[in-house]
Amino acid sequence: MTARTFEICIDAKDPELLRPFWRAALGYVDRLTAEGATDLVDPDGYRPAIWFQVVPEAKITKNRIHLDIQAAPSEHEQLITQLTGLGGTVLTDHPRFTTLVDPEHNELCINRS
Repeated sequence: MTARTFEICIDAKDPELLRPFWRAALGYVDRLTAEGATDLVDPDGYRPAIWFQVVPEAKITKNRIHLDIQAAPSEHEQLITQLTGLGGTVLTDHPRFTTLVDPEHNELCINRS
């Protein structure tokens, strides 16, 4: 079986609000697509691209899937501070990880790796 490449799509009412948050969370950079959209991409080219699909509705229920992002223990608190400064909200803090939501309430975890 051959592994497949993939991208991750995040539904968003306001991609311009979410893009800085996810750029910081992932350490990604902007890439302009042939269609004129801006994706977030891994600067090293290994991880999947993130793109934002504009949708009219707000998020209503808990995500059925979310990203767990690994951060060095020495960077964990700084990253949480940066993400809350970009509109994120801490939901819970555990010894091994912190659960947050982005400005449109999409969940993610920042793990102390």
